[in-house]
Amino acid sequence: MKNIVLVDFDIDEKWSFPQTLERVTHERWETKRHVTNHLHGGLLPNLIRFFWYFFFPLIILIRRKQYDKVIGWQQFYGLNFAFWSRFLGLKKVNDLTVMTFIYKKKGGLKGKLYHKYMSYVVTSKYIDRFICFAKEECRYYSDIFGIDESNFIYVPLGHPKVTDVQIADDGYIFSTGRSNRDYDFLVNSLKNTSFKLIIACDTYHASHHGIVENINVLNDCYGNDMLTLMAKCHCVVVPLKNLKMSSGQLVVLLAMSLGKPVICTDADGIRDYVINGSTGFLIDNVEEQLLTVLNELYVDVKKYTELSNNSKECYLSHFTEDAMYERIANTLKC
Repeated sequence: MKNIVLVDFDIDEKWSFPQTLERVTHERWETKRHVTNHLHGGLLPNLIRFFWYFFFPLIILIRRKQYDKVIGWQQFYGLNFAFWSRFLGLKKVNDLTVMTFIYKKKGGLKGKLYHKYMSYVVTSKYIDRFICFAKEECRYYSDIFGIDESNFIYVPLGHPKVTDVQIADDGYIFSTGRSNRDYDFLVNSLKNTSFKLIIACDTYHASHHGIVENINVLNDCYGNDMLTLMAKCHCVVVPLKNLKMSSGQLVVLLAMSLGKPVICTDADGIRDYVINGSTGFLIDNVEEQLLTVLNELYVDVKKYTELSNNSKECYLSHFTEDAMYERIANTLKC
């Protein structure tokens, strides 16, 4: 019997996750993909993405008896594998893991329908475990859906090691990411200061927020361009809105891998990654707190060097991609 991982991105031939699964579980694994992670920003792309969220798992479901274990790396591939199984009243034959599980409550009629859908799927017998990237999320989702907390397994997120990038310090503050960001707080806190800030985000537009000279918003900065900017900054700030929502960890880990001190909103999904005062700072979204820690990072060279060294060491010890793969594989061992 073989096993399968369902992903929504192009698979690099060097991707080590399937090999890690085979080494740890002593079983055969294959990977199937349908790329949807580029479909955002418009009604038609979103409709196409939602269609494949449901249709691709249905294709795999038809061949479900070929597989023992199924991992939905894209959470909706795993969730909708369970949805179709319950909707069609099928006998449970697969061990199903839903990866990167995130649920955010929404308002209005859409929010109510979304919650009914999620409850219908999450509480079904077809999902054996959910992988979450924050400890607090496990308790939070257990309360929301009324199922045992043991169904939700915390695995620290991992980030691939960064190579071939020139690390420098050009003195500016850097922030990036689109999910759950509170850039208004960041901009309002820094617009009347001498600090230079660069924000790389395609959904936050300078013209709507009265950006001033010391703040530059880039709406078309991705991939290596974004990485280059982070590698040359003084520090990274990750301002978050919803304190219960899991977000910002990848940016935090990328910054840590580059030895850049991070300042983050003290959110549930971040506390597992940043040691306050040691690898970075956790703050409330209060201007005075942000300015206090920024001043410390720019004035106290010894403290800055300590944070920089600690963050890189912490990343290498706990948050590499290989470490994450190993932990996930171990959750599947019989």
